[in-house]
Amino acid sequence: MQISKCFLIFFWAMLPVFSDDWPGFGGMEGTFKSYEDNLKKTWEKKVPQKLWELEVGLGFSSIIESKGLAYTQGYANGRNTLYCVDVTDGKIIWKSAFPCSKADDYFKGGSRTTPLVSDGNLYLSTHMGDVYCINSQNGNISWSLNISDDLDGRRPTWGYAASPVVIDQKLILVTGAPQAALIALNKLTGEILWKNGHYGAAYSTPKRYNNSDQILVFHESGLSLHSLLDGSEKSFYQHKTRYGINAAQPLEVDSRVLLSSAYGKGSALIRFSGKTGKVEWKSEKVATQMASLIHDEGFIYGIHGQAGARSRFSTIFCMDNQNGRIIWEKKGYGLGSLIMVGNTLILLNESGELVLVDANPNQFTEIASFQVLSGKDNWIPPSYANGRLHCRSSDGTWVCLQLGAM
Repeated sequence: MQISKCFLIFFWAMLPVFSDDWPGFGGMEGTFKSYEDNLKKTWEKKVPQKLWELEVGLGFSSIIESKGLAYTQGYANGRNTLYCVDVTDGKIIWKSAFPCSKADDYFKGGSRTTPLVSDGNLYLSTHMGDVYCINSQNGNISWSLNISDDLDGRRPTWGYAASPVVIDQKLILVTGAPQAALIALNKLTGEILWKNGHYGAAYSTPKRYNNSDQILVFHESGLSLHSLLDGSEKSFYQHKTRYGINAAQPLEVDSRVLLSSAYGKGSALIRFSGKTGKVEWKSEKVATQMASLIHDEGFIYGIHGQAGARSRFSTIFCMDNQNGRIIWEKKGYGLGSLIMVGNTLILLNESGELVLVDANPNQFTEIASFQVLSGKDNWIPPSYANGRLHCRSSDGTWVCLQLGAM
């Protein structure tokens, strides 16, 4: 799509800066929480207003929103396409398409990673390991590489799924390379700043640890703590599943970290001590396959369960972070993803049902539920920004809803 430079410059200059954006995977801080207090809670028999709908192709990339624009990626006809959309009406501002294989054995195919906006650039990676730095105003590529071809990466069974993350001007990538499993690049040039780590890639995204100069990486063997300065590994805790599938984000609980995986592994709350992680408690009652956990005021909310035939046994739960005790749990919603807006949990389940739940540790209370997507395998976390909820199906239907009170 061709757009004049004059229009783009004018358009971008007129955009306000929003404090409640959702610029990357998991939101502003990667916690899957929005602190907006405008979420409407009284629905009776009404349904949320659908602002617009767009088809973007196959994949599991969630939606980000920044400065009045929203982005995602999807696969169709041998190409992976990045979309830039006006959030007010869903009109495509620009789109960029790149050659990419579908990878049919990866469920329906398409990318698993979510784009990231940082200082005017958009960072994109695909399930096949293609990484791009793109001008967020016009879609022009500044630099690109392939993790397997250029960084000796080893693609995991279900494709690369760790979303790009920028910490202190460094773009952090999980490669799974034998001698350089974790790599930091200059985010502006793509130049390698350091590389370290000796483990296979899993499906979780790296994150800064406890506002320090260290990085948490949940890989196929467990959890590693790396220095942000040179990539050196400072500590390691082993947490393996049968298939190397560690996909849910590690959750910071004060100075501790909660890990959770399916396939019979369960959860562990650990505290780093020297070169190892010390276990404070373990639980097989909480096993989250893909949906990341949420910590709020001493309690942890999440979805216990595993895809496939067992998904019908999945539960949404509230847990005490001190001892792993389940305070309440509720069946009947199936597998899905969870975010938190203010003091409300928003569950989007695999069949496309949207459920609002009161984040109350004392009892489970459903506020409202709506069918917003069709199909199955809808495991993509919704995104909430400036009163809008973005939902996306694995088949590629992107729906934007008005959930904030107007």
